[in-house]
Amino acid sequence: MKNLKFLIFAIVLIIIIVGIILTFMLFDNKQNSDPNDDVNEVAQNQLENENTISNPLELHEVDNVNEFFEVVNCVNQYLGAVNKSTLENYGNANIDEIRKSVQTNIYNLLSQEYIETEKITENNVYDYVEDVQNTIFFIPLKMKVISNEDQSINRYIVYGIEEDLENTYLKDLYIIVNTDKNHNTFSIEPMINETYHHIDEVKIDYKDIEILQNENNQIQKLNINDEYISQKYLDYYKKLALGRPDIVYELIDDTYKEKRFGSLEIYEQYIDENRDDIKVIQLSQYMVNRDNANEQYICRDEYGKIYIFEEYNPMQLSIQLDTYTIETDAFTEQYDNGNDQIKVQMNINKFILMLNNQDYEAAYQVLDDNFKSNYFNTLEEFENYVKTNMYKYNNVNFESFDVNGNVYSCTVTLTDLSGGKYVDETKGTGGSGYILSWDFVVQLKDNHEFAIAFEVV
Repeated sequence: MKNLKFLIFAIVLIIIIVGIILTFMLFDNKQNSDPNDDVNEVAQNQLENENTISNPLELHEVDNVNEFFEVVNCVNQYLGAVNKSTLENYGNANIDEIRKSVQTNIYNLLSQEYIETEKITENNVYDYVEDVQNTIFFIPLKMKVISNEDQSINRYIVYGIEEDLENTYLKDLYIIVNTDKNHNTFSIEPMINETYHHIDEVKIDYKDIEILQNENNQIQKLNINDEYISQKYLDYYKKLALGRPDIVYELIDDTYKEKRFGSLEIYEQYIDENRDDIKVIQLSQYMVNRDNANEQYICRDEYGKIYIFEEYNPMQLSIQLDTYTIETDAFTEQYDNGNDQIKVQMNINKFILMLNNQDYEAAYQVLDDNFKSNYFNTLEEFENYVKTNMYKYNNVNFESFDVNGNVYSCTVTLTDLSGGKYVDETKGTGGSGYILSWDFVVQLKDNHEFAIAFEVV
């Protein structure tokens, strides 16, 4: 009995000692643990929340660019169908028969639920769709989707704006698009009686629907590649800049717009002064940079102007309109790895690009101070000289390069990029086919800065 009591006491003592040791070990681990563990735990929780939000059974942002543009194309098919002005194109044909066919087309694009809820027939279909009297442009801005588990049935909320052929803003458009991948079909639910101010105000639920195929509701397969996306973004920029510059201004990179424009009013003034040029913007070249976390589409128009669209999600963009206001990583790498001749040429190219962008203030700022005080005491004097003695859009060719100490001389020839479109044959340029020769003097400074001067005639 005595031995039993001693054994029990020993066991209890061992348990207490082990408990104390474990306590010290846990405390020591806590003291020496990575302070980022709590942060990592929070990040993991956030990731789980994000995964929950992106659950297809919940409404979330569309992040697939192919999906985005296919749905936009469905909206455009619908808007084209309801456009009453198309009836005028049939001339002396049987207008009643044509109208019946058009109404059938529209009816075939509407969702069955919308038809049943509103008691829509082919005869009254115009009462339940957008009233479109002329050709319009639709510019999509945001899109959300809710889907089933395998994402074969999808319901989209699409938000964008409508403009006419003159790029005059008409109205905001909110619309629901349903797609059925099993049948490669879509249907439309107009929201003509509701008023919304933001896409988040629109609430929809998932519905297990089947969209049977008819003559009009097939989803068109598009060749959505880098060129297609670059073209679309440049085209949307053009239309928004002309019709709703305030929307573009919100999309422009914050640091860039503060440095380049400073205010919405100055940007709107820039658009007004260059409206005729913006109307005819056409994609000439494009490049896609995938080195960063986001896709970056770099577009060049036929007059050498650069447009950079950094894409976070489809049409969720950060825009820049040149490569000199904020230097790109590609420019910085090329400049830093280049010799002095390359740096001088890049700076002259930058100067010419400023002039091609009609960004005379930026070009004026890089003029050598002594040169400026001798020839152009004011920005207006400099601007007038450039407009008289250079083309509006200049192509640069380098002819010679000389070094004298830390000053570099370079002769370039300038030719007209517009093919005579913006050339006044009576001015000093000598006409659209004339080659201008300019002698530049460039001084390289630290931090990619430079000062430039040229021979004044």
